[in-house]
Amino acid sequence: MNLLISIVIYNKKISDLTILKKIPNKNIDIFIYDNSKLPQEIPTFENVNIYYEHDENNSGVSRAYNQAYKKAKELNKILLLVLDQDSSFEFSFIEQYMKMYKEYKNDYIYAPIVCDENKTKIYSPAFLNNFVGKVQSFENFVYEQTYSLEGKSVINSGLMIPLKMFEKIGGYNEKLRLDFSDIYFIEKYKELNPKIVLVNVYLKHSISGDEGKDFAREFNRFRYYCSASKEIGNSLNTLVFWSSSRRLIRLVLKYKRLSFIKIYFEYYLKGKEI
Repeated sequence: MNLLISIVIYNKKISDLTILKKIPNKNIDIFIYDNSKLPQEIPTFENVNIYYEHDENNSGVSRAYNQAYKKAKELNKILLLVLDQDSSFEFSFIEQYMKMYKEYKNDYIYAPIVCDENKTKIYSPAFLNNFVGKVQSFENFVYEQTYSLEGKSVINSGLMIPLKMFEKIGGYNEKLRLDFSDIYFIEKYKELNPKIVLVNVYLKHSISGDEGKDFAREFNRFRYYCSASKEIGNSLNTLVFWSSSRRLIRLVLKYKRLSFIKIYFEYYLKGKEI
């Protein structure tokens, strides 16, 4: 198969990955990039070749995808499929992807329809306004095979990217470790093609939301978010103001702590790097 599947994991056992629960009767190549502190042993599966890279520095998803691209080139693949560790991707989907690829070739990125477990929300493609995403209603969603990204974006998980397109885009921005990683990549893609090919499969995916109060976690994460907001603005030569300001207001109101303003000032307004 001319496809390399890439999965980025963090504090998750390889043997627990959903995709490895149902393995097809043909050889599959999977590249696993592990951002966990400690490496793990690689389990063996029939018909699966696992290529493993450990990164104790937790450099993030953008570097992981760039490394996956290098591995795909090394293996003489022509396509790279990137997945999140929690996405319920099934091998049977690949047939649909390849069917679309035969028709549209290397000029498009291929994306699934990403939804919640109950199929009430469409997480991807989603509306994008001032670099803030907004989900679509499943009920009102209109499927189109070549889908316009005007005012919209798609998340990383489930993207099948021809290596020739990956090269034209220039890869992922490794300064964007997590936040805005997908938005940057898709905005660069839009400069080449305003549409994606939407594969008619439903990828069930959990989006992290408000998980209750955890000041230390959200305080630390806000540093990365502000730094990423500054970086994507610089890299796309635009102003990314509302997304970081909106999150600042939400966190100040949630915790009634003004210390978030200092983070915003240092990492977004002044551009301090992490």
